[in-house]
Amino acid sequence: MTVSNRLQTDGRGSGMNHLGAILREARVKAGLSLAGMAKRTGYSRSYIGNIETGERQATPDVIRKYEEALGEDLNRRSLLMGSLGILAADSADDTATAIAHEVSNGRYGLLTELQTSHATDRGIAALVGRDAASLASLTKWSGRGNPLLRVNAAGILAKVPSPVVGSEAVTVLRNDGHVRELYVTAVLSRVLALPWNEAAGFATADGLNEQQVGKLTNELGNQYDAGARWCAAVTLYRNRSANHEAVTGSLLAALRTETATENVRTIGAALAGVDPLKL
Repeated sequence: MTVSNRLQTDGRGSGMNHLGAILREARVKAGLSLAGMAKRTGYSRSYIGNIETGERQATPDVIRKYEEALGEDLNRRSLLMGSLGILAADSADDTATAIAHEVSNGRYGLLTELQTSHATDRGIAALVGRDAASLASLTKWSGRGNPLLRVNAAGILAKVPSPVVGSEAVTVLRNDGHVRELYVTAVLSRVLALPWNEAAGFATADGLNEQQVGKLTNELGNQYDAGARWCAAVTLYRNRSANHEAVTGSLLAALRTETATENVRTIGAALAGVDPLKL
């Protein structure tokens, strides 16, 4: 079953319907009526009702008002945990909101159906990155299940803005060969604009040209993805002969700004001429 079909089956054919359902469920869990929410937010009862049914688009202000109104009433498993992340994701990625909803409820079905994109992972991380229970679920899934589930879980964790969580994701990439190959391939395909099959060839071998090496050096500064930074460092080490001076300079610069411990170790090893995969 495709993701779009799954959404339709779940009754959420659009991101607008899905976001409205999240807001409604959060309100109901807090024991508030539509009238009570209208009073707390300053919007009319009919306007709030239309948003929850998907007839109107939830605006950033509405989401903030819901969070302000319900934040103190909901427990850590709240569906609104990370609702400001919805704003960061611009509420545009239907897949991200659907998967985040599943993750926040301890489910991983959608994560086993397709390898999520960099943008989708960022959207999911923004939505669940402050929820300890969701992070615990993702950490568990990154270490067991089929490779697709493991790489998706690790990919989301890698985009949580926490050095500790980022290091955990990098540890998965270093230790799990199947996940590593999928993740490196995805990074190379995105950064170098390569077809998947061509990117997969470079994921386990050298042969990049100077221009491609230059693009990867820029990826060392990708503040949104600790995993991508690790992939860039490992791939640059493997391809350092293409432009040794540039690679060394980029790794030194990255070492000064890197916050994830496992990435610091990887960059240090690469600078010392030690294969990061043998740490």
